[in-house]
Amino acid sequence: MKHINIGIFHDENLGKELGKKGTESDILMFNRKTDNFIFSFMSPVDDKLTTKTQILSTIDAVIISCEKITPEIGETILLIDSLEIKNGIIVVPEYSDTSEIEKLINNTSLQNFTIIEKNISEIIQVLETFNPQRNIENPTTIIVDHSFSVKGVGEVVLGLVKQGIVHKYDKMKLLPIDKEILVRSIQMQDKDFEEASAGCRVGLAIKGAKASEMRRGSVFSKKDGAKIGTDFKLKIKKNRFYPEIKTGIFHATVGMQSFPININEINTDSISITTEKPICYSNNDVFIILDLNAKKLRHIGNGKIL
Repeated sequence: MKHINIGIFHDENLGKELGKKGTESDILMFNRKTDNFIFSFMSPVDDKLTTKTQILSTIDAVIISCEKITPEIGETILLIDSLEIKNGIIVVPEYSDTSEIEKLINNTSLQNFTIIEKNISEIIQVLETFNPQRNIENPTTIIVDHSFSVKGVGEVVLGLVKQGIVHKYDKMKLLPIDKEILVRSIQMQDKDFEEASAGCRVGLAIKGAKASEMRRGSVFSKKDGAKIGTDFKLKIKKNRFYPEIKTGIFHATVGMQSFPININEINTDSISITTEKPICYSNNDVFIILDLNAKKLRHIGNGKIL
């Protein structure tokens, strides 16, 4: 069974047509199971930027609903291109002239996205052609996006197995608070499993931590899977449309974590940042740097750890 995680942008109703409604917060979640695939859809409520970047950091593919080209859609396209996401669909109204959108995505990572009218069967057919690469060899890490207490079950988290394989009764570190937890059970699509591998969305019953300690962005990690830190030097790829990068307080997203940063040093192709609280990260993570106070362009660029 192949698992594919998809972000839906600029159409909160499309997810209802594509799958069964799941958890609802500032992220709407939907699921669809076919004979060979499990599709997990995530959509940000009200197009909130930080939520959008959290979703983009953890998905395999994108669906953009484009009734007309707006600044918000332009921002989404810039973010997708900066993260080099190459699997996606652009949904347009019937009988649309697609020349403008084709011109906009030319020479970007979206240039091979499928542009189609809204047809659920055709959308699913395109999604089934995607083949995201999985890393099951590296130490297991799981990114948490929701957590809560369930009567008779205990503490439960929902999240994505980023890499490796998680097994029932695994002991792992909860980061960034560095606390040991035990995976009591694993569920996918309301069924119990003994293990789940990279790419799977899971529900885990957890012993050793409270739901309030396992907030969105927390990471479960086996040894050497993830680290914690507050000081980072990043190789920066600036958004070509953003003005000059300056020192000061800004914002960043890594995985499902979203937090303030202080840019305290700027070089030709790198920046140094600090965070007020420890964050968890892997060496290949992308830091999405944001200017939330900007009136227009809010995406500064992306950074990778040097």
